[in-house]
Amino acid sequence: MSFLPNWGARNTVHAYHSKNTVKLPIKTDAPNEESTSIIPFAEFIRQNVPELKQDYKYWLKPWLFNGTLQSLYVSKADFSQVYKVYYGREIMTITDEISKEYINLKMGEITADYVINPLETSKAEFQAKYQETLPEGYPKLHPRTRYLTESEQSTVFKEWSDNDKPIVIIQHGLAGGSHEPAIRAVAQSLFEGAANVVVLNSRGCCRSRITTPVLYTGLHTDELRYFVRRLHKKFPNKQIHLAGFSFGGLVIANYLAEEGDKSIITSAITCSSPWNLADSTFAITKSLSGKYLFEPALRFFLMNMIKVNLETLKQDPEFDVEDYYRFKKEIKSTIEFDNKYSCKLAGFPTATTYHLAASPVMRMMKIKTPTLIINAKDDPMVSTDYPYLEVEANPYLYMATSDLGGHYAFINPKGEFWFSDVIKKFVDSFNTQIDKDKNVDDGGYNVYQTQFKEKIELY
Repeated sequence: MSFLPNWGARNTVHAYHSKNTVKLPIKTDAPNEESTSIIPFAEFIRQNVPELKQDYKYWLKPWLFNGTLQSLYVSKADFSQVYKVYYGREIMTITDEISKEYINLKMGEITADYVINPLETSKAEFQAKYQETLPEGYPKLHPRTRYLTESEQSTVFKEWSDNDKPIVIIQHGLAGGSHEPAIRAVAQSLFEGAANVVVLNSRGCCRSRITTPVLYTGLHTDELRYFVRRLHKKFPNKQIHLAGFSFGGLVIANYLAEEGDKSIITSAITCSSPWNLADSTFAITKSLSGKYLFEPALRFFLMNMIKVNLETLKQDPEFDVEDYYRFKKEIKSTIEFDNKYSCKLAGFPTATTYHLAASPVMRMMKIKTPTLIINAKDDPMVSTDYPYLEVEANPYLYMATSDLGGHYAFINPKGEFWFSDVIKKFVDSFNTQIDKDKNVDDGGYNVYQTQFKEKIELY
């Protein structure tokens, strides 16, 4: 880790990938079709998303000249009039019958926020429908978000069925949700760029209600797995793309590694995600901004998630309420939170063992889905010792790191998120050019995996 600060407004992209990335099958009617019917993943990105090419340069907002300022701006600026996304929320109930089909999918409720056109013509009409659909005892939702009725949910799925747009499932950051400015920016850009977009909220996040005493960890991938299978069953002919931000990208990477060559995902994008979680939990405290601003904020959000769901969590006989109140006064780090709660949920004795096990770097060699990775070298919230060697060894991966950008900020001179249009270009190009029904050519990567299978399977 460099101790020299990255400061400035002129940003430079650095690209990392295998010498022979997987070859993607081109649709016969693709606009860029040449004499061949395949295109290397890296070349596909260079042609269609030039913003991710080696040495590409672009401007960020001048007075946000380092990762700390970029990241703070996102948390303090008012984006409410910039990204006016409307969401319709669906509650999915995981029954005992459903949970038995998965390893770590527990009973209870999970929520998904579908990006929709406004269903009401006035604020008063929206508020009336909002009150009508809000379940009794449930927390109020963020602006421009309300629960869908069953008929409205059916209408959303009917619209999806009738169009030829791909599906993009977004996973938010730790203790975040669909309301986050960066999530809204990407959701709006994708929705306007011809995609069906939905944000999957982790349990207890984004004002969702925990109905069974279960939280989530970086190794709880079955909620995403269940949701992907559910949508794939409803829309078997559609491309499905995943986009994960920060902790959400970690979950997506772990999920893709577990799926391996069984993956039904067309492509994935991670942005500002930690690849070594153990290293990241220490890295965040190595700067003054991390130690005194970002880490305490994460700690607050995590403890608040416990607080607002305390009555349900108390149903677990192993949850000690008195110990929780003592811990609430004494907690000094997110490592302590994970050592108290997360590691036990994931089945590990300590925070460190959980962090190591949940780190995507431990299994990213098993990812067999074309995956775009975006990170900044001045990110104040995750370790910036990125897994370049692993990326270059796996032909399914393309990493674009930049000198500046902070933690899923990358705020450009207009005050907008640079990556929102980049992700839209990436997904749109896949939908118009790549044939999801044909297999990619990975140049013998199966042989590579077989050679190191015993070591890879340890994780």
